Amino acid sequence: MPSETNIIIGGDGFVGRNLRRYFEARKIPFTAIMRADGDLRDRDTVLRLLEKAPKAGRIFHLVTFQRTGEIQYKIPATLFDTNLRIHTNVVEAWAKHQPQAKLISTGSSCTYPERDTPMDESLFGIGPLHESVRAYGLAKMALARGSEVYGTQYGLKWLHCVLATLYGPHDHLAPDRSHFFGGMVARAIQEQRDDKKEFSVWGAPDTVRECLYVDDQIEAILAADSAFENTVLNCAANRPITIGETADAIIRVLDWDAKIIYPSGTFTGTSRKVLDSGKFLSKTGWTPRVSLDEGIRLLADDLKKRV
Repeated sequence: MPSETNIIIGGDGFVGRNLRRYFEARKIPFTAIMRADGDLRDRDTVLRLLEKAPKAGRIFHLVTFQRTGEIQYKIPATLFDTNLRIHTNVVEAWAKHQPQAKLISTGSSCTYPERDTPMDESLFGIGPLHESVRAYGLAKMALARGSEVYGTQYGLKWLHCVLATLYGPHDHLAPDRSHFFGGMVARAIQEQRDDKKEFSVWGAPDTVRECLYVDDQIEAILAADSAFENTVLNCAANRPITIGETADAIIRVLDWDAKIIYPSGTFTGTSRKVLDSGKFLSKTGWTPRVSLDEGIRLLADDLKKRV
């Protein structure tokens, strides 16, 4: 029987910190690998870390080197090289030192081509990726396919979960690292504090995304783990939302009487990025628990301590 212990690779990242909190609250045992434990771009470091870690039933590989906005166009080689090294090292170390564990990795809609309709798993890795996220997406594809080929050759179990855009506590605040949702709420809090009467929203109001509060996303991953293995799986809620609707919700929750403006020249990315998670939803029956307004309130409570 696999151990009930879990390994979290990336325990001090956005998702990792929230997964640690989630496990701690439920007394689920885990070992976390943190930034201070070593450079995961280095093969020997990753091999050593997984060799000395307790034998686990699951490994949650949450490490990613991600940047957002215009900087993605300037450092594609860095994004590709850094992520590819980390992912290949983790997959090799999993096979060598934790073969009893199921490797659960997280992916991004960046691995799908631009499309006007929701994207199901048959489109994974097919067609051109948006130029802004191409390098990052290619490395994520390599992680999924690497899990697949190692699983096939060595008889290992794995699951690659493609996630929605996340928001919640511990999200990054730096302009070149924040997710669009967290960045919007942080900007709204600051502009409201500055007594401004306009809320500056980047992008276009009709841009469509799919968002989940981070605790809901964690529970979606755990639900997927219980029902699926050895596959790439979309793990979202089939609830798209526009940037305009998000902005309206933010000023409503903040009780801020402001006019929403869309300054020209801000980064927009692809106009529509929505997953089709029907396969996941039909088998698990999972639904998100945190409403949009409640999620914004929880995020705002966290950001007000940091902005």
